[in-house]
Amino acid sequence: MTDLVAEIKKRLTSGDEIARKLFQRDLHEAIASTETPKETAIRLSLYPLQAAAARIGHDLRIFQTLDAQGPQTLKELQDLTGAHPLTLGRLLRYMASVGLILENSTGVFDANSKCRHLAAPEANIIVTHFFENCGPLFQEMPAFLRKNSYQDVTDGKATIFQPAYHTELDTYTYFSQNPENLTALIKYMGLEQDVRGRWLREYPFEGQTGNWNPTSEEALFVDIGGNVGHYCALFKGQFPNIPGRIVLEDLPGTLSHALPTPGVEKIGHDFFQPQPIKGAKFYHLGWILHNWSDEKAKVILQQIKSAMMPQSVLLINDMILPERGAPAFATALDLVMLGACGSLERTEAQWKDLLGAVGLSINNAVVYDQASFHGLISATLTSDN
Repeated sequence: MTDLVAEIKKRLTSGDEIARKLFQRDLHEAIASTETPKETAIRLSLYPLQAAAARIGHDLRIFQTLDAQGPQTLKELQDLTGAHPLTLGRLLRYMASVGLILENSTGVFDANSKCRHLAAPEANIIVTHFFENCGPLFQEMPAFLRKNSYQDVTDGKATIFQPAYHTELDTYTYFSQNPENLTALIKYMGLEQDVRGRWLREYPFEGQTGNWNPTSEEALFVDIGGNVGHYCALFKGQFPNIPGRIVLEDLPGTLSHALPTPGVEKIGHDFFQPQPIKGAKFYHLGWILHNWSDEKAKVILQQIKSAMMPQSVLLINDMILPERGAPAFATALDLVMLGACGSLERTEAQWKDLLGAVGLSINNAVVYDQASFHGLISATLTSDN
């Protein structure tokens, strides 16, 4: 048995991320196959409580304390947190029972591997975002879909979000008026920048601009809805010698917080309105279209297409779901978009249909992160435009 466990751990620490995740899935399936129907139902039904316990653990800094200071008695943790000893003891007992922390002996708690993972700053950010910004959606989803006969959700002002958060506001307006939710989202998106920035290595910018001789007015790179300018800064840093203007576009309120990157222009722009920069070499949409239904996405794309010239390329940095066998995290985000925005994550076939409907053709589509199916699509005007 010891050799078997050692072999399993070896495979789980494989340097091949895709193989590791596939093996994890197989192990989970093998374990689940040994459960009784009752055990499966209970396990799934009580998962939300584990997420709640993790959120509480972060609020009370239980994970960070055990990771940094070692074993702690209930009394010591009560002194640190100020929580009532009976309530705290019940919480710690539950955390230990589901493996979030270790119970060394009666009333003495310590860190285990899950606790150490949850003590990491990024874990706090992830748990906070999904618990606060997605948890209510998951709770409301069955009732909402049942009430609406499981029809498609495409109106951003009539999604699961409104009853889940007891508001008539759309997601974006609600977040703008609720700083805690907005801060949780911004911090989570910051974690994603490292992965989502890989697309810059997947496109042959230098090869595609070898004969590019722009005038002083011509733009090289326009980041549409580019938030505070992370992608512009990355592009400028990676390709400092390619000539042409680099332009960051977003709403004026967002641009007021933009990064002070030398050489990056800032233009206030609503992407539902006509694109002000005509004939740019590259237009970029980074994680924009997955926030919008096909109907709204076509409006955004049409505004960009109207500004494009034959040499222009639209780069879409977004998820490209496989037609089958999509991983759980990707499909979960798809349902988050359904609930929050009335939108979706798209397969390559769906991207092709969406772009084709506005007169754009896909030149290439590459998945640059196989774990989460983050991808880059390059599209140009169709030949009949």
